[in-house]
Amino acid sequence: MSDQYISKQVLEAGLRKLNTDLAEYTQRLDNKSAEIVDRLLALEQRGASGAPVPERKGGNLANHIFDHANFKSLLQGNGKSCRIDLPAGLVHANKAAIVTDGQVLSPAMRVPGIVAGPARRRRVRDLLPIGQTSQNMVEFTRELVFTNNAGPQYGSPAVENVTKPESGVTFQLLESPVRTLAHWIPLSKQVLADSAQLQGYINGRLLEGLADAEDAQLLNGDGTGGGLEGILHAGNFVAAPGAVSGENSLDRIRRTFAALAADELTPDGVLLHPNDWADLELNKTTTGEYLLGTPGAATAPSLWGVPVVTSTAIAEGTFLCGAFGMGAQIWDREQASVQVSYDDRDNFVKNMATVLVEERIALTVYRPKAFRMGTF
Repeated sequence: MSDQYISKQVLEAGLRKLNTDLAEYTQRLDNKSAEIVDRLLALEQRGASGAPVPERKGGNLANHIFDHANFKSLLQGNGKSCRIDLPAGLVHANKAAIVTDGQVLSPAMRVPGIVAGPARRRRVRDLLPIGQTSQNMVEFTRELVFTNNAGPQYGSPAVENVTKPESGVTFQLLESPVRTLAHWIPLSKQVLADSAQLQGYINGRLLEGLADAEDAQLLNGDGTGGGLEGILHAGNFVAAPGAVSGENSLDRIRRTFAALAADELTPDGVLLHPNDWADLELNKTTTGEYLLGTPGAATAPSLWGVPVVTSTAIAEGTFLCGAFGMGAQIWDREQASVQVSYDDRDNFVKNMATVLVEERIALTVYRPKAFRMGTF
């Protein structure tokens, strides 16, 4: 009987080993199939965009979001919302091209050439020093008038036992409240599972849109309606020198630099509307050469060595020259963060999620004379 039958224990052990081997083989087959699909999708996107597809290295915004434990927990059904704080500098760092990160969307899905977010450009924030605050109000001292009477200790005819020269400075104690800048968009849960699509929304829309609003507030905010009191608000700047007959736009800016220097301030930035900067770049000599370099030169915008930042936040025909590093400061109360929530109105029944981007900042203008605003 022992030669014709297999014991129950031996049979069960054999079946267990067979199941284990089959599971391992199936896992290897699934991994290989996923790898092949990933490569095909990457090649298709590379061919559509004409650019190589970089590997996912965890250094950009979307990778930070998708690798964050809070976001993974949300996708697994734990909770209805999550908050993802972004590391300092990540929001304002250069944005990489939007490509697949290796996640398989669907073998049947073919959407090559996902639109990338706009290229990173310089912002008003880039010209100003940045501090951190843990309060919702920042008190600061503004310098109003400084009278410099420094000189030799002298009183005719003696040079000893004589009162030294006295200088004067007046200050004003002011407060700058922390303000919240934010906006949001609805997204389907399917888009949340599609990393490339979500990265496009975040990099190309929400964060750049928040930076646009920040530029506008830092320059033009009037302090009402929950906004900042910007640099171009009354009292935060002085007028540039008046126009001189026969001068051009370049002359106007150069004389404004001289006015700053006369007040012992070194200009470190110029803000211009993109159309005004284009007009300056198109200036030519009488023989047809461009004054500000050749069209093919990939140089950073500058005038007489001073960086130029273009922004639609400043009105066309208007310029702002300043010693930004000495004149004002941004205070980050909460750096830009991304929040995702299913628990918003009727998101549950619509299979939707809400993605919110916000920051909390304050602005302190220490020296109005450090900023000169004028028109062409």
